[in-house]
Amino acid sequence: MAVLPFKDDEDFSKHNEVAFAESAEDVKDFVRRYEALEFEKKDLSGDQKDLITVMKSKGYNVKALKRVLNERRRDAGDLQEEKEVAQLYMDLLRQG
Repeated sequence: MAVLPFKDDEDFSKHNEVAFAESAEDVKDFVRRYEALEFEKKDLSGDQKDLITVMKSKGYNVKALKRVLNERRRDAGDLQEEKEVAQLYMDLLRQG
């Protein structure tokens, strides 16, 4: 069985060019947006560091503040369970 080559079709070629151009724009748009988000993330990270510096200069315990922030991000149920288990371990240590 012989394989027949595609005929040279102007409409088919034009369609491929349009599809390629659209794909190229999609990729360019994705890269632009991703890089912009990376820049925003770095900028926000710098702002967070500046805020921590301010809190530290006001005399707050930054380590405790970071712990509060981490706990607020976590699921309340998981956090409560962890506290209960930690308390159980502390109780066991006091008995021994």
